[in-house]
Order: sequence, then C-alpha cells, then structure tokens
Amino acid sequence: MSNYEITKHQITGDVLWKIEDTDLAITDGGLRIVKEFIEKNNYNDYTLSIFDEMTGNTIEIDTDIKEMPTIVSRIYMEEHATPLSFIGLNKLTKSYVVGMNITKGRIEFGNYIFKNNELKKYSREI
Repeated sequence: MSNYEITKHQITGDVLWKIEDTDLAITDGGLRIVKEFIEKNNYNDYTLSIFDEMTGNTIEIDTDIKEMPTIVSRIYMEEHATPLSFIGLNKLTKSYVVGMNITKGRIEFGNYIFKNNELKKYSREI
C-alpha cells in the first residue's frame, strides 16, 4: 500500500502528493494513486510530464486524461523507476507532473503523443 502526504509546491503553491513508494514495483506501478490524484484534481486540458529525479529531464506526453494512470504505470514498470516520489500539478505549464527515477533508459526524454495505445515521439518536420 502506498501512502502519501498532501502538500503544496513551495514556489507555485500547486497541490503535490509526496508518495511513500512501498510496494508499487510489485503491484500496479502507480496506476491507482495517479488515478486517485487525477480524480481529486481533474483538469481535462492538462498534459502529462514525467520528471526524472536523477537527471532533471522530462518526458512530456500529450494524451487524454483517462490514459494518464496507465501511461505512468507502464513507464514506471518498464523503467524500474523506484521510487515514484510525487505527483502534482503545474498550473503554469498546465500539466500533471509525476516524479520518479528513470533507471533503464528505455524511453528517451522528449515530447510524445499517446495514440492507438502507444507512445509516439514527436517529429519536428517543417
């Protein structure tokens, strides 16, 4: 069971849950807790940002709000990303932000769209 402490971001004042990641690697990879956070803090026009606490880099994902818990869980499990340390809002960037340690490097940092049940990296063709 994962526990969390509700707090606010020290600069923006946005809601933040600090997570005690006790069993996410052997259960659902954060699916339940992300779903719960979104249900309590619902913004349909927000994107998803995965923040790698080891490097400070992000994975930015445009997706439907309903898909976010599944995407977080997939990335967490694929990257063996223990700990999942926080989930919060960033009203400045209009995104949900999830902090974890990206340890395997299977997904590149950058911008993605989630379509047809898979992550697709944005290409910048002009």
